[in-house]
Amino acid sequence: MRMNQFFKKSGLKVLAMAGLSQCEYSIILYLMNCSVSGLDEIITSETELSNRLEYSEKVIRKSIASLSERHIIKILTKNQTKMGSFSLGFQYEIEEWKLNRDAELNSHEAIIYPFSRSRKTHLEIIARSVLSEDENNISVQTWERVCKAFRDYCDPDKKTNTENEKYAKILVDTHPVDQVIFFIRYFKHRIISLSLLASNWVHFQELYEVETQKIDLVAARKKHIALDEKLKESAKNWIDMSDQYKLSDEEINVLKLFIRHRHPRRQLFWAFQARSRYVHLNDFFIENFNLMLAVTNMGAVIKKNPF
Repeated sequence: MRMNQFFKKSGLKVLAMAGLSQCEYSIILYLMNCSVSGLDEIITSETELSNRLEYSEKVIRKSIASLSERHIIKILTKNQTKMGSFSLGFQYEIEEWKLNRDAELNSHEAIIYPFSRSRKTHLEIIARSVLSEDENNISVQTWERVCKAFRDYCDPDKKTNTENEKYAKILVDTHPVDQVIFFIRYFKHRIISLSLLASNWVHFQELYEVETQKIDLVAARKKHIALDEKLKESAKNWIDMSDQYKLSDEEINVLKLFIRHRHPRRQLFWAFQARSRYVHLNDFFIENFNLMLAVTNMGAVIKKNPF
């Protein structure tokens, strides 16, 4: 189905970045809804769309003309000078769109990446000796390792090297470099570009887990529950000694959140990101650092601790 291909090409992300008006988005969503119902094209009029979408006919006319000029919709009418009824459909081929906003805007430019890893977030935990190397050299070495692994295992077209370097840098900024290289090796016959890996990271992560699932789920769940309880017990002890630690009301509420939350170790990770607000919990973070379960903004668990 064309809509499935549209989704795979990150069409919705491109639409989100296209900078369309509210009425233009309403028209597109209306046409997509019709397509899902089996109507790839509909016969309608400005008056009918005005009544259905609750915009004036003048706004509808302007929006249709704008979408048609950018080839986002397909319109067919017998009388070009005076528009009555006309055929209207959504253009699912993103390559045909003329967005003007950015000549290079495509599904890969519209990637929504998880949070960017920052080396500064762990200065209080990691020894100084680990951070003594030049940060810029480390960054160059990591993305170059990714490019080399891609060349060795996937044999890409040399013309795409510049683009691969760009996405290699994005990958090492958003994911552990060793995990990136491991995925390149594992999916070497299925990754045609680093852009594909970057834009579909969660998909490849889930695919790997499905293909290599040999975990005793019951035992793994028991282990997670035990670690959650360990964190909750630590939070209770700190609340009992709140006067000694001089905890503020906000800091106490954070500890209470760990106790009652379904995923306390994930909440520990997010609290750690804002630890500058919880100055009296610094020792708590250090004591329970190994229990932290890092996740992306989308909730996907990062297998290797990014700190």
